[in-house]
Amino acid sequence: MLNAVGGPGRVLPNHIADKVGVINMLIPSCLIAAVIVFGWIGVSSPAGLYVWTAFYGLAGGAIQGLFPAGLSSLIDDPRKRGTRIGMIFTVVSFATLTGPPIAGALIQAADGSYVGAQCFAGACLLIGMCFMIAAKVARSRKTGGDWKEKI
Repeated sequence: MLNAVGGPGRVLPNHIADKVGVINMLIPSCLIAAVIVFGWIGVSSPAGLYVWTAFYGLAGGAIQGLFPAGLSSLIDDPRKRGTRIGMIFTVVSFATLTGPPIAGALIQAADGSYVGAQCFAGACLLIGMCFMIAAKVARSRKTGGDWKEKI
């Protein structure tokens, strides 16, 4: 179900990003995903989990679809895009390899409660959003643009 609703989440935000800028779309997508992940704490029934999964699938799909395009938009020299994107995904690989064991340790330390892992996941999304904001500010300063600049 997560992947099924993630499909439109990968496509629709990219169409909006063509008008407003990829990074400008990625920042609110990260915020929305973080809010949804924190909302997971309040889910207490299978029906609620299905609803939560649908919303998170859309938000998570948006991040997955926008992230590579966002990286590309921040790289000036087209000849270096492949190298830089490869470097970033190498760094991201460490997060994807360490995140699940950390979440598992938090769940185990809390005697099976997922609240710590849910807060960890939401906090990671918010930290990622802060990095995107920092990238936007750095790019705006470099180009002499303002906050509304399409990046």
